[in-house]
Amino acid sequence: MKKQTYFFLISVSLWIIVLAIGNFYFISEAIPFDSHKTASKGTLSVSSKTHHAQNESPELQLNKLTPAQQYAGEILAYLLKVVLGQAGRLESRGDWKIRGIDEKLDFNNIVEVMTNRERNQLDLMVLDPNILDLTRTLYYYDEKLSLYKGDFSVASIYPAPEFIAIRLVLLQKLHRTEKIDIKALIDREELLLNQGLESSNEDLDAMNLNPDELKLIRDIIKNEPCIYQYLKSPFLIKAFYDIGAIEGGEFVKQRIREAKYKKYQCRHFAGSDNRDALKILILPSIMREFYHGDPVRSLSQHDFKPTEFFDEMVKKLREDILTATKTRLRKEVIHLRKGKPEISVSQWDKLWTRIAEENISFYIEDERPLVIYPENAEQVIRDVCPEADFTVILLGRNIYKSIFFDKTRDDYPFVDRLYIGLMDIQHSETKDETEKISEFICSRLKDRIRSMVGKGEALMQPQGCKNYQRLLRNVCLTSQLLNEA
Repeated sequence: MKKQTYFFLISVSLWIIVLAIGNFYFISEAIPFDSHKTASKGTLSVSSKTHHAQNESPELQLNKLTPAQQYAGEILAYLLKVVLGQAGRLESRGDWKIRGIDEKLDFNNIVEVMTNRERNQLDLMVLDPNILDLTRTLYYYDEKLSLYKGDFSVASIYPAPEFIAIRLVLLQKLHRTEKIDIKALIDREELLLNQGLESSNEDLDAMNLNPDELKLIRDIIKNEPCIYQYLKSPFLIKAFYDIGAIEGGEFVKQRIREAKYKKYQCRHFAGSDNRDALKILILPSIMREFYHGDPVRSLSQHDFKPTEFFDEMVKKLREDILTATKTRLRKEVIHLRKGKPEISVSQWDKLWTRIAEENISFYIEDERPLVIYPENAEQVIRDVCPEADFTVILLGRNIYKSIFFDKTRDDYPFVDRLYIGLMDIQHSETKDETEKISEFICSRLKDRIRSMVGKGEALMQPQGCKNYQRLLRNVCLTSQLLNEA
């Protein structure tokens, strides 16, 4: 009896050991201990560097732009190019280049034209429905930039009268081939903010403004003081320079150097973390799918947080890309032998799991939205994730309407990137785009995968699994011998 008890205890002990090893093996497979892999298994996570947004006093808000306003300034910079006829749809550019070119620079008259139903807004602006969702996105990040100052019960595609007035100044300057000295303008803060001060001829000459232009700018800032802070935005100054409305100089060059996204770095969120894995980058551009300035929500270090809808669409897009790639890759790398595929469907499924886990990685920048369009896309990608092999730029609802895409220059296969609307992902209308992405992935991986198939690696189990199965068989044999004894 004692002998049987002894053998029984040894057998139980061996089984406990193998179960412990087995649990460790399966846990290590299901929950990798690498932080990147951990992120890839769950929903998209916000950076660990989080904090709760703090309310600031009105005085501080006047002295600087909030993070949301800084982003609004980036959108404003692109919108400015559109309404001056230097960006956006080709069919609207001609009208934007001349609309309001002879209008008097009177702020009160501009407000009257834009808000009085008896006046005609088309004297100052072009009826361009393509910018409707672009301007709505702008207002989401700063409602003061809307025509009705946050009263969204009144629908309007047009921005605040202050912005329209700035457009008229720049439009007429461009028409006369004159350039403003933006540094001289910004340096005269007291003159711009204090209506009681009078400008001198030296002031006007330094800024390269005439009295009517300066008065209009001062009226703009009087009506909306934060406009003065917007004028210092690096992205707006770059836009002013790009369109030819301001002089250069070291101040402008420094601001242009600051108009970059290098501090918003991408992160790995799904797939392989191998260094030689193919890196697919996802970037958010011009969308309302980010919370901001909410004292309740835990925001990123940059005071934004992607919405749940954004996270869902990114996850769905990743799954759609992988599905399309799996289908295409099997067609391209699996050969027929006597009319039959060289490996079975189940063998391919196992091989595909290994391919996806080891050879394809997904990166994202989702701590705050960006402003990306064909003319700046290459630079933004270099700033945010220079190691990316292919980039998917996500656009908010109908934003694509405000952007001109040259299909022979701005899209794959001419460049390793493309643009996808969030609504298209939601409604599963991205087949063409996911096919292009899968084509790119297959072009990079098919030789590598073909080599794996040729060597018979599709039929091989991971080494850890083999060792575990061998251990399991040995324990079973030992247990059987002990029981027989």
